[in-house]
Amino acid sequence: MNKGNELKNEQGNSLGNKLQNEGATVLYGISKVEYGAEGCTPYPMCVKSCANYLGQDVGADFSMAATGAAFRLTWEKGAWNGGNVDVIHTFDNPEEVYRLGVESLGREFHMITRTNSSCDVKFEGNCPDKKSDFTHFIKQRIDAGFPCIALGIIGPPEACIITGYKDNGETLLGWNFFQDAIEFARDVEIDESGYFIASKWWENSDTIAVISIGEKNKPLISNKEIIENAIRVMTGRFYEESGKTFAKGIFAYDAWREGILNEANFPRDAVLPLLAERLMCHGDAMDCLADGRSNAAAYMKRLSDELEEHSDSCRRIEKHFSNVATNIWSMAKILGGYERNEKQMRSFAEPEVRKQLAALIEGCKQEDSKALEELILLSEVL
Repeated sequence: MNKGNELKNEQGNSLGNKLQNEGATVLYGISKVEYGAEGCTPYPMCVKSCANYLGQDVGADFSMAATGAAFRLTWEKGAWNGGNVDVIHTFDNPEEVYRLGVESLGREFHMITRTNSSCDVKFEGNCPDKKSDFTHFIKQRIDAGFPCIALGIIGPPEACIITGYKDNGETLLGWNFFQDAIEFARDVEIDESGYFIASKWWENSDTIAVISIGEKNKPLISNKEIIENAIRVMTGRFYEESGKTFAKGIFAYDAWREGILNEANFPRDAVLPLLAERLMCHGDAMDCLADGRSNAAAYMKRLSDELEEHSDSCRRIEKHFSNVATNIWSMAKILGGYERNEKQMRSFAEPEVRKQLAALIEGCKQEDSKALEELILLSEVL
């Protein structure tokens, strides 16, 4: 592959190298995204990485708050749904969280989605079911110097970054949270840059959408809009989709608590796979709050410095969100650690342990409820 021109962002700073030849374009210099200390919510992490590459110095707290992901919590009533934690449930329109992620940067948003998917929720927009439509969409954006964000490619329909393509789009390169997971990445190669190289991305039925991050066409999202969106996300409600009922916002706490207190869900002779499923769903909710509310608190702390006339209100909201995150670490201690091994599974099966966890869930609900009340008051004066 031949080296092309060095790309520059709107400020004239170098973005890295764009390597291009016939049938292939790769954008180098895009930061890796992976689970770890930087976070565990893929879509906002991808938004941040792409924004930074394009010259916008936004942090994790901004991308989490601007997408609404920092304020979310979802639990399917009467079930143990491993998809509860997905940001697709943040709003009641599944496209909205993805649109906000791009438009919060002041950039053009476009999205192409797959007609047939196993996802709990369905998109209503641009939904072809042809690989050629997806490759055309990706190539057009990459050739213009803009990375894409996809749902799927390798493993489940979580967000990942597409940084380039080869073989006229038959092969894609980028960063994926599951590119090193043997169970998902058997057919994946790794480029010398660290990017994945995937040629069977379309065969993965969990590849359900590609999102483009386009040219800047308006200012960044305002603090007022972020606060108003947070209120919508946190407000308790039930959402019906595909025969399932999802409790969202404040209502999710009751559905979660009821699930872990129902002894029928934890038979005394429960096999480990069942306990693993139960703990995974519970642990995902913990992750959602630990990552979400800690970033929500960081955002409110920054807002207290920016909005001096409302600093007291912002600090109170920050404290409520911080208390939620603190409760999650208390849950981990009760379970015997944040891991999801047999030790934690056996602990989770114990009624007394789950009663303690339920009390902490109720505490989180109370803290979030107070934060929501304060957010509503703040929105009225911004």
